[in-house]
Amino acid sequence: MLRTYLRIAARILTRNKLYTLINVLGLALGVCTCIIIWLVDSAELSFDRFHPDGDRIYRVVLGGSPVPMVLPPMPEAMRATVPGLQSMTAYFPFNESRTVQVPLQGHPTREFQPTLPDEDGETAVILADTGWFHVFSYRWLAGEPAAALKMPYQVVLTASAAKRYFGNIPPAAAIGRELIYADSLHVHVSGVVRDWTHHSELAYTDIISLPTVDASFLKQTYQLHDWTPRLGPDRPWSYVYVKLVKRADTDLVVTQMNRIAAQHQLRTPAGPYTQALQPLSDIHFDASYMDRRHRAHLPTLYALAGIALFILILAAVNYINLATAQSLQRAKEIGVRKVLGSGKNSLIGQFLVETGVLTTLALLIAVGMVWPALRYFRDYIPAGIHFNPFTAANLLFLAGVLIVVTLAAGFYPARVLAGYQPVESLKGSGSIRGGGKWWVRRSLVVFQFAISLVFIIVTLVVGRQIRFMLNTDYGFRSNAIVTVQDDGDKIELLEQRYRRLPGVAEVIRESNPPIGMRRIGGLITYKGKQVVQVLSIVEAANDQFIPFYDMRMVAGRNIRHSDSLVEYVINETAARRLGFATPSAAVGQLLGEDNPVPIVGVVADYHEASLKQAIEPIIIGHQPGMEHALGIRLASAGKGIDNVKATLDAMEKTYKEIYPGVSFSYKFMDESIRHLYETEQKTAALVKLAMGLAIFISCMGLFGLSLFTAERRAGEIGIRKVLGATTVDIALLLNRQYIRLVLLALVIASPIAWILAHQWLRSFAYRIAVDGWVFVLAGLSAIGLALATVSYQSIRAALANPVHSLRAD
Repeated sequence: MLRTYLRIAARILTRNKLYTLINVLGLALGVCTCIIIWLVDSAELSFDRFHPDGDRIYRVVLGGSPVPMVLPPMPEAMRATVPGLQSMTAYFPFNESRTVQVPLQGHPTREFQPTLPDEDGETAVILADTGWFHVFSYRWLAGEPAAALKMPYQVVLTASAAKRYFGNIPPAAAIGRELIYADSLHVHVSGVVRDWTHHSELAYTDIISLPTVDASFLKQTYQLHDWTPRLGPDRPWSYVYVKLVKRADTDLVVTQMNRIAAQHQLRTPAGPYTQALQPLSDIHFDASYMDRRHRAHLPTLYALAGIALFILILAAVNYINLATAQSLQRAKEIGVRKVLGSGKNSLIGQFLVETGVLTTLALLIAVGMVWPALRYFRDYIPAGIHFNPFTAANLLFLAGVLIVVTLAAGFYPARVLAGYQPVESLKGSGSIRGGGKWWVRRSLVVFQFAISLVFIIVTLVVGRQIRFMLNTDYGFRSNAIVTVQDDGDKIELLEQRYRRLPGVAEVIRESNPPIGMRRIGGLITYKGKQVVQVLSIVEAANDQFIPFYDMRMVAGRNIRHSDSLVEYVINETAARRLGFATPSAAVGQLLGEDNPVPIVGVVADYHEASLKQAIEPIIIGHQPGMEHALGIRLASAGKGIDNVKATLDAMEKTYKEIYPGVSFSYKFMDESIRHLYETEQKTAALVKLAMGLAIFISCMGLFGLSLFTAERRAGEIGIRKVLGATTVDIALLLNRQYIRLVLLALVIASPIAWILAHQWLRSFAYRIAVDGWVFVLAGLSAIGLALATVSYQSIRAALANPVHSLRAD
């Protein structure tokens, strides 16, 4: 039976090549889109889901703050007093180590950059206690787990790091080997563990023992026993993860942690120092904490899944539309088969097999399209995503897609076709029942174009918002400005050497550029009629900072040249938050508690972050110990790209002369601003792609439907032409129905698109308005696309010789 079904299906599909091509291509595009989005979503949703007892692992965060860390002495106090902890670990990212030196006897010392793969400079080196290997599970290849991090100057490496440093040697041979971090921290390998093979936010490769801090020069930086709640780059805080016992009371754990803070009378700008527990599985999706640059946006993942579903539905609707449109051509075939004994269920099975064959062919084509699609869109999808169709998960997904699409696309046409009465079919009166199916086809066309219009409108809104963000006035000059981060101790020498380069117009020293870098604020205090404390962003910069970036002073003056912190300039938002009625009222007032510093000026507000965030209070003061970056304005006016490249090459050469073996990196300010909206730009590209696919699939279906309509109405067209109708009259007659359907689709799509666009725009503190012309432009575009799709068939039918169609009838 199945062999017969397959033979008939092959004959039917090859006989109607154009309809088969349209359906296969539409389904292949839909399935390929589904596969790619499945790969992206499944990879992002799998982050840190592989840990044993992962549902009992939490990160300790600072309540009501963007800081996901705690004071360095807090972990030890928690171990002693907090109930319900099965294990706990504290660690610090070791950002001071820009290189790892590997001394090998008889060979020159080699240097490596210890950064995480697929991260923008994120360090792969941490300082951690022995609890790390109790909270997180590893497979040990060499070393003793219980003793690996107990003593100072020990490091545990993953297998990939050991191979990178020492080459292809057995893991046991790496034990005892020496590594040098931060130029002077000598440690020895005490263990080698297997790399995690799953996605994780914690895929560190070099784990140095935390006791190394108290035994080395690092104790001045990390201050493990200081309870002073001071934020800033000179005072790193500790990351803490806990694994709770089974059925532990999380509220009790949090209460006890906060009791420790209360005992030490700890406070933050928002009030009492409080802590909370963040589930491990939430970390990859929570962008409210300032600890990672690249995070997955959970609503975006759900939106991608929705896009994939709608694209697949459009392809299935195409099949339904064309299959029911062809039903009249197969009416006699169905009548004959029923007369010869075929039952309704048998016919439904036959038509489902036809759909299954077509869907299988589309699935095979889609699988072949995935690899080139992944290469082409590699800039828009997370790194490390590969497609192996033979894994259990992917095979299950592909099988599910095959079954669902076959049933969804094939069941309704099969039911319609199998429902024809043999007497009416053999008489040629199958068209008697065609009216109802025509309304179904109209509804499906409206649905397809409604989805396409939603994508068109949303794409226009997203594109306008991105152009607004990239072209808005951020309150400072950004063109031809390069930033160079310098974590060494020779920044003054580097600054002097850069000033002498011919292609450099100006150089300043700063802690960070005005925008594009992560920063942690500090607490500023104003003692007026009442004490006001405000958490603000601290810009450490000298007197050249404000004129260098061409910022506008609204009150007072700029800070003067000095060797230490003696004056402040604040922004307008800081003046308002501190309670001053006007910017001028802030000038001359003192900020600080122990050693107050006067405010000498107020600068106009400028954006220090993306337009998603409101402008924060900013305080600018000269603090030489915190100024570890250089702002460089290139003398590029009237010069070509070759001159700019020559200047950058000279900067790199100078940098390497001062810091041999250290890689040189720089960022253009304009690029830093664009980088802030990388996620939005990728979202816009994906929405554009979805729009293109939706329109293409919809137009393919409309083309097939218009082809069938022109054939079905050939006799009517012939009579109208004989009675005097012109080619324009016939074309308008055939096109008018599609224009009505597109207008109806616009009415349905507009409120849906407005809601989606409005929800997306709500994530931006500064955003555009959704204007009515967007909907008009989308409607005109859809009408134009529909007319371009069907006009060829309409004009062809109108130009046909009526003699041929009337003779055929």
